[in-house]
Amino acid sequence: MADEIIEELWKIKDGIAQEYGFNLDSLVAHLKARELSSGQKVVNLRAKKTVTQSRKRKNQRQKIAEPGA
Repeated sequence: MADEIIEELWKIKDGIAQEYGFNLDSLVAHLKARELSSGQKVVNLRAKKTVTQSRKRKNQRQKIAEPGA
């Protein structure tokens, strides 16, 4: 069953790649243009992850700096 799913995903991926001439820059340009024309913003999870990690590190430093910790 898993192999069938993987094969289907590969077919979809190959179709998308062929549609853009196997050129990643063309695909990215299309996706950015589509984002702009849709009026919706694509969420950047990397930025959220970085902020969350920074807060965790800050909290850890504060715990270490507390007396009796």
